Amino acid sequence: MDSSSPCGSFLNNLSGEWQINLESRIPRKELYEAQIASSKPSLGFFVLLLCAAVIATLGLISNSAAVVIGAMIVAPLMDPILSLAFALSISNNKLAKRSLLTVVIGVLTVVATSALLASLLDVSEVNREMTSRTAPNLIDLGIAVAAAVAGSFSMTRERLSNSLAGVAVAVALVPPLCVCGIGLSIGKEVVAVFGRGTVAGITNQISEGSFLLFLANLIGITVASLFVFLVQRYGSLVQCWRNLLLWLGLLGLLCIPLSSALHDFSIKQEIESKFDAFKAGQVRELKVTSDNPYLWQRVRMLFSNVQVRDNKATVDLVFSAPKGVLTEDLSNNLSAAIVKRGKEDLGLEDINVTISVIPNQINKYSGSKPLSSIQ
Repeated sequence: MDSSSPCGSFLNNLSGEWQINLESRIPRKELYEAQIASSKPSLGFFVLLLCAAVIATLGLISNSAAVVIGAMIVAPLMDPILSLAFALSISNNKLAKRSLLTVVIGVLTVVATSALLASLLDVSEVNREMTSRTAPNLIDLGIAVAAAVAGSFSMTRERLSNSLAGVAVAVALVPPLCVCGIGLSIGKEVVAVFGRGTVAGITNQISEGSFLLFLANLIGITVASLFVFLVQRYGSLVQCWRNLLLWLGLLGLLCIPLSSALHDFSIKQEIESKFDAFKAGQVRELKVTSDNPYLWQRVRMLFSNVQVRDNKATVDLVFSAPKGVLTEDLSNNLSAAIVKRGKEDLGLEDINVTISVIPNQINKYSGSKPLSSIQ
């Protein structure tokens, strides 16, 4: 609409002359020079990477989400990965090899640092911050792709460079590697910490799961960024189609275990929904909970680990409950309900369920004498 017309003038005044601003792209030569600098392992790169590894490892050990987020912002590992994607888009083998080597050296540095630190501190337990990074699925790959699009697009626009810190937090490259290092320093079985309770004998799959999460982030970022650079015509599909096919093949291979993990994730959701229904139906059936329904409100599922192989599932569940509420008979009933649901609704051949219960207790005090104790 013509802005000089009365209607156009009215709309401009009403909107404050609002219009879409199409930022200009950073020139190809300037972006190329920036990626050359990002591909070289400088002293500053290793200083920041070591600091990020130490911060993330200590944050994971202390179960502090805020500290782990701080390590994500400090870590410079995103730069050589984006440099690798740019090199693949312009078919620059020298830049691609240098960027990939920098990524590999960075990965080894982080894993070795976290493993050494965990050994020095004699870490033998895992907590929620660690276990949350050991079961990646296609959802994590989707997060990595979306973050990569934001990161690579921000690189090509000067005004959007401030968004890179948020991208680093979203994709989380260093924390999974630190969890991998911590897992390598622990034996075959680990002790899991849930609040003040602990459960021993959980199989140590910390290293495998966390490294798979890192691979999902690495490959997802590389492929998505490669497409972004091609769409913006920094590279040519005619020149880089071999690189594109190779990394799409890696992405396809990665989707196999991630799809299986997504199936495991759906089973976890089924188990949790079944437990919620089971929990709701037990309030009136037991005398101890009918007299005090508040007790069943304090029964919670703290951890669920599902492994499916050859259509057979192994389920480890950890509950927190007042003493005497979640009895052995109730645990057996819950196990039977989960097995039945898994066979009938999910088509599994066999399900092995292991339930661990961490008792909790609340004491109320008045002055120096306890008024009551709720078990």
